[in-house]
Amino acid sequence: MKRYNAETWEELLKKAAASPRLRTNLNIHASPEEPINRLFIAALPGSPFAIQRHPDRWELISCLRGRFLSRIHDDTGAVIAEYRMGEDTVTLEIPAGTWHSIVILEPSVFLEVKRGPYAPVAPEDTLSR
Repeated sequence: MKRYNAETWEELLKKAAASPRLRTNLNIHASPEEPINRLFIAALPGSPFAIQRHPDRWELISCLRGRFLSRIHDDTGAVIAEYRMGEDTVTLEIPAGTWHSIVILEPSVFLEVKRGPYAPVAPEDTLSR
């Protein structure tokens, strides 16, 4: 049995604060090759999240603590939808091929779930802001 709670979030946020990118993650899947990857991401305001897409993978994010914006973009990078995670939206499933980004408003922890195995985002699947 794996158990995660407020103490887990506190520890992750401390690690995020010590990171140059102001974020860290805790994989809860046993290996990157698993068919479903599951991880907690802790991030602080100012943590950079690129506009990206996953051409063949959906992505589910669920806010566990804090507040952040989850933005959906068009092919030019313009914001076409925005969800206030931790306020009006708690969980969001992003369809495959959808440009998306995150803006952290306050120290936050969220669960990310997507199909594995792990694959880094290719350069053509990232947009400049």
